[in-house]
Amino acid sequence: MEEKETMQRPDDNIWKIALAFVCMGILGYGFFYSKNTESDFAYLFGYNLPLALFVWAIFYATVARKRRGKIRDYKYNMAAGFSFLAIFISMIASSLIGFSQQKQYAKQALTEIQDQHSTMIDSSTDSQGLPKRIDKPIDTSPKARGDFGEMERFVKEFMNQMASQRNDYLLELEGIGWHSMLDPQRIRVDKGLIESKVIIRKAKEIVAKYQEKTNVLLRNAREKIQSLNMSASLKQEALAGFDRGMDKAKSQIETMWALERKAVTEVENIITLLSAKNDAWVVERGQILFYNDSDLNTFNSYIASIQSLVKQQQQIQKQSVETVNKNLNRLKDME
Repeated sequence: MEEKETMQRPDDNIWKIALAFVCMGILGYGFFYSKNTESDFAYLFGYNLPLALFVWAIFYATVARKRRGKIRDYKYNMAAGFSFLAIFISMIASSLIGFSQQKQYAKQALTEIQDQHSTMIDSSTDSQGLPKRIDKPIDTSPKARGDFGEMERFVKEFMNQMASQRNDYLLELEGIGWHSMLDPQRIRVDKGLIESKVIIRKAKEIVAKYQEKTNVLLRNAREKIQSLNMSASLKQEALAGFDRGMDKAKSQIETMWALERKAVTEVENIITLLSAKNDAWVVERGQILFYNDSDLNTFNSYIASIQSLVKQQQQIQKQSVETVNKNLNRLKDME
């Protein structure tokens, strides 16, 4: 009798080999495919228990049950209990591995977004701090994987759209001659300042047009988040974060456009002054010279106002960049 059981033992080890493959497969899933973002053990215990029962039932039905007739009952009971425990532990370990991987992907995605954002901001102004077109688009290919890779790709695409829209805005202003509006030589040859008035009208239209484009882009961004290919829980967190961020950024965006409109108005004030006082000024040696101090002071007040508006825009942008970096660093520390 003992001889017979000994002869059957290698055959009875098949379930152990099969169990090892099942457990390795579960752990491999955690490393390569899991999107788990939870690390609380109580949650993982409750979440994985029914899944472990389901996987164990399949394992039992296909492997372990077939061996029952060939081994003693107590061995069978031990094997069944051990196989469930191994599968259950493997599932919890797989979840923790997945959490660790997602944590790494999150930090990788945030670092990449921060680097690309800094590069974009640095290339958006010239040496004097004035706006210029961003020549190099952002590479939207995600460095992270999984859900956080999807989020990284979305944010990069959004930044590219913002940069592209800003480039178009500056290009249209450049196309109407806005950057030479206050060039004394241009003003000197602009009879009756008719060209200047046309440029101002077009500038107002362009500002209004791109303010609306910005609003549309922001609205569309929220809709795109809802269509991202990632878990429902993380998507909800992304939407909640986007809404909170927009609540804080909305006033800044509106202020930036208000300052832009104000700058156009101040340039218009200068053209109105020059038009109304057509005989009170002259262009000499590349400068606009006034015949009386009152007109000169008024002209200078408009110029000072424009310079102040530019400084306010630069300060808002600086605060915005600092806020973005602060929030990204905080998120990376949390990860």
